[in-house]
Amino acid sequence: MASQNEIHIANPADDKIRINDYLIGVFTSIPSRKSIKKAIRKERILINGQIARSGTWVEEGMRIELVEDDPTKFPNYELDLQVVYEDDYFAIVNKPAGLVSSGNQLRTLQNAVAANLKASAKEDAIYPPKLVHRLDSATSGLIIVAKNAESVRILGQMLEKQQIKKKYLAIVIGDSKENDRIDKKIHDKEALSILIKKEALRSEKFGMLSLVELYPQSGRTHQLRIHMAENNHPILGDRLYGNRVHDLKGKGLFLVALGLEFDHPASGNKMKFEIPMPKKFQKYWDGLRKRSTSS
Repeated sequence: MASQNEIHIANPADDKIRINDYLIGVFTSIPSRKSIKKAIRKERILINGQIARSGTWVEEGMRIELVEDDPTKFPNYELDLQVVYEDDYFAIVNKPAGLVSSGNQLRTLQNAVAANLKASAKEDAIYPPKLVHRLDSATSGLIIVAKNAESVRILGQMLEKQQIKKKYLAIVIGDSKENDRIDKKIHDKEALSILIKKEALRSEKFGMLSLVELYPQSGRTHQLRIHMAENNHPILGDRLYGNRVHDLKGKGLFLVALGLEFDHPASGNKMKFEIPMPKKFQKYWDGLRKRSTSS
């Protein structure tokens, strides 16, 4: 089982070319001819799942993979995760709030997933399994983790084409519209979010609070947090885009990635996953409802 860094599908070429010449400039981590030769010698280059040799001729459509030669060097952060679903192709895990998805530090979701998942039996299994997308550190909820190289490719394409439907739940400040379409650019890029209000309750501290479902139709960084703040309904506990006066100290951000829906990368079957409202949400909302009905 190898760790996959990068995958490249060979482009059509006017002239025949060998792998060690073709790869110049393809993979960012082995940019020079010397580093390419070293990677081939250490059997880190695979072509259609088979070890490449320096004399191999490249053909259009070949899947060229760069893999790590020593999977034991990957850091492992010990953390018990809720695994919502798992097979040989991918897994769905529930990221806790306060945990970054990936990065240079040890305490990341990426460094915790391998110890929580079973090894894939597929020939192109990767180690460690790879996060297909990310969530903000403050946001909890569902993340897809690919377990083989083909799933990385297919799920990545689905993500780019907005074929992975995401459902979020949030508590926002104010009495939002029943249904809203927030179509505002973020950093000069098109961004669209759909809002459906589930319930609104009175709050002594905030006046009104709304429990809403949010459906991002694009994938901009902090999209939902920015859109809700610009729509005058910042997410409760958002210290970055909301008013600090509206912060609930110690409670964190009231935003969770509640559901995912997409086609299985191998079978094509419709897959749908949803977790219950987090206890933090439930406890706070139930308390708010109790106080509002008793007043």
